[in-house]
Amino acid sequence: MFLSFYVPHETQHVREDRAGKGPRMSDKKEDHVLTMKTVNPRAVEMEYAVRGPIVTRSVEITKELAAGVQMPFSSVLPANIGDCHATGQTPIAFIRQVVALCTYPQLLQSDQFPADAKQRAERILAGCKGSSVGSY
Repeated sequence: MFLSFYVPHETQHVREDRAGKGPRMSDKKEDHVLTMKTVNPRAVEMEYAVRGPIVTRSVEITKELAAGVQMPFSSVLPANIGDCHATGQTPIAFIRQVVALCTYPQLLQSDQFPADAKQRAERILAGCKGSSVGSY
């Protein structure tokens, strides 16, 4: 699906294509593809519940467990926040190390990174034009 967003008239010159054939997007609001009428209504109604009845109940259960109430489990995982590390998952160090090495190749000289991460970064950089992942 092609998405078109409204761009103010003052920036219209920025939107011209490289061949100089004119604007690539419509300036008319009625020509926009993504609007509140065209987007899935479930996406419009969706709520991100960092707080709400489920979270409230999980706090209550956590307090009950701390007070000694017997339940078929011993702890509550805060899975609603999207933070895997808060649930006890160990950080994905290898991927982070490789990304760091690829984006800042001078770190390949550091002894702070494991050999396997350095080797992977070197392989990735060897496949990149100019041995660089670029500036974007």
